[in-house]
Amino acid sequence: MEQATHPAIERMLARKRRLAQRVTLLVLILFAAFLLRSHLAGALDTGAGIAVGAVNLLAYLFAVVMLPLIFFTLMKFAYSVFMRPLVRVWHIHRIRNKRQLKEVLQRGREEE
Repeated sequence: MEQATHPAIERMLARKRRLAQRVTLLVLILFAAFLLRSHLAGALDTGAGIAVGAVNLLAYLFAVVMLPLIFFTLMKFAYSVFMRPLVRVWHIHRIRNKRQLKEVLQRGREEE
């Protein structure tokens, strides 16, 4: 039987998960800013202003953080739609072949 957890504990676990996700996203943003600091400094040094630098920063962050997340989301969808049924059919076919081979071997032994 499954034990029911207290609602306060479930809320606390959800908060921990959200906090971990936020911290991970913040670390990725800081890492992207560190990697792209030369581009950002170049944009700010041209006299274009803080607004253009902010737009460049957001564009680079989008490219570094969001595009891989979008890619993984699309791959997860593609796996669930296309690959999961194929893997399931392959597994069922493998089990069925093994069972049929055992039956053939047993019939061969019985005939001898």
